[in-house]
Formats: sequence, C-alpha cells, structure tokens
Amino acid sequence: MEVQKRALLEAALFQANKPLTLEEIAQVVALPQDEIERSLDELAAELRAEHRGVEILEVEGKYEMRVKPAHVQKVAHLTPHADLSRGLLKVLSMIVYKQPITQSDIVKTIGNRAYDYVKELTDRGLVRAEKHGRTKRLELTEQFMTYFGIRSRNDLIEMFRKQEADEAQAAPPTPSTDEKINGEDGVREVS
Repeated sequence: MEVQKRALLEAALFQANKPLTLEEIAQVVALPQDEIERSLDELAAELRAEHRGVEILEVEGKYEMRVKPAHVQKVAHLTPHADLSRGLLKVLSMIVYKQPITQSDIVKTIGNRAYDYVKELTDRGLVRAEKHGRTKRLELTEQFMTYFGIRSRNDLIEMFRKQEADEAQAAPPTPSTDEKINGEDGVREVS
C-alpha cells in the first residue's frame, strides 16, 4: 500500500467516532478490501509494540483505533467520551443509574430514538442486551468500564454527574416562546 493511502487508513481509524467496516474504510481509502485488510494487520502489528499507546481492535468485522487499556486511566480526562452524542450519553446514564434496565423503559423516557442508541451502544460493545420477554434487558459491559477507564460503579456515577453538569453549563440558552427568528438573515426579534 502506498504511503499516502496507508496514512489515510490510519487517519480514518483515528478520526472515526465508531468502529468501521472494511467497506467503509475502502470508501475512504479507495482501495480493494483485501489490500486494506492486509494493511490493517500490518498496522495492528506495529501498534502492538510496547512503546505505542494505541491499538487497533477488530470486533465482529469492524475496526477501531483506541488507547491501550494500560494508558486509559492517565489520558481519559483529555477527551472524555467526545465521540458519544448527547443521546448516547443519556441512554448510558440511564443504564448506569438503573442497570439492569429494559429497553422498553428507556423508550418510554426518550422515545423511539432509543432503539438506535441501544443498537449503537451494543455494536460498540459498551452495553450487553439480552432478550427479556418482548423487550431487551440492558447492562454495561467490561469493555464499557475499560473504555471509560472506570474502576467501580461509584466512579461511573460520579463521571456521569460531572458530564451532565458540564453539558448543562455549555448548553446554549433556548429561545423563549416570545422570541422568534425572522427571514433568511437570522435576525432575532424579541417581542
């Protein structure tokens, strides 16, 4: 694989906010999947060296680059869960506080988007979903604990409380019902 394509492969894995299939990587790198698979194996072997801080994982045909477990605790504070959307974090926080919890309970609270969130969380290996009657019973996985660098459930709850407080401070104010935005120029008029 040429150097530029190899660099693009590495950049795609680094930047992606979810594990990528060979097909998704092939679309970015514009190479056949068998060549990408060989390059992924080579890159993964290079990253296994003790002096490297990241690794490539392949889970169920999807690839991701992440910090090695030995280093997660020391660097997690630098970009805590930056790749998780607000909706995913909301579902995770519900699972943290109430696990085990059923998917139907989350749907009642959040709405039908919860199905997509639960699927993404299970695809990432952060949540385990088991059939429970007509719904699913959801629990956190060990991979979740490793991903967030968490040692205990209390650490976990404290982390989510901090995240929710940070988001509440950073959220832009929502316009009141007395405010409206007119026209294409986006000028806000307050009545």
